[in-house]
Amino acid sequence: MESKAVNVIEFSAKGLSLLSGQLSIEASFKIASATRVDINFESSTITPDQLMNVFRKNYNLLLGIFNPEGWLEITYVDDNMRIGRDDKGNIFVLERFEDRSKS
Repeated sequence: MESKAVNVIEFSAKGLSLLSGQLSIEASFKIASATRVDINFESSTITPDQLMNVFRKNYNLLLGIFNPEGWLEITYVDDNMRIGRDDKGNIFVLERFEDRSKS
């Protein structure tokens, strides 16, 4: 079974009068084993459009930093936290976020 995920990275470009924006990356993932998922890049966008124009020349470099292609191995998980590593040697510590605005 294949599923989709979207990661959103919010940032400010200080050299551009503190213009704020976000990079959204959409990927599909498929369970490969009890602890590993395979991840495939689908699409990405930078908003607002002014920031996309600024980053256009280096867009592949920017995507390389947040590269969603490869696999993710979960090494620890509980009700509050998940720890994993990817095929590039990165380690992720993710804390569960409770969105109280939906309550």
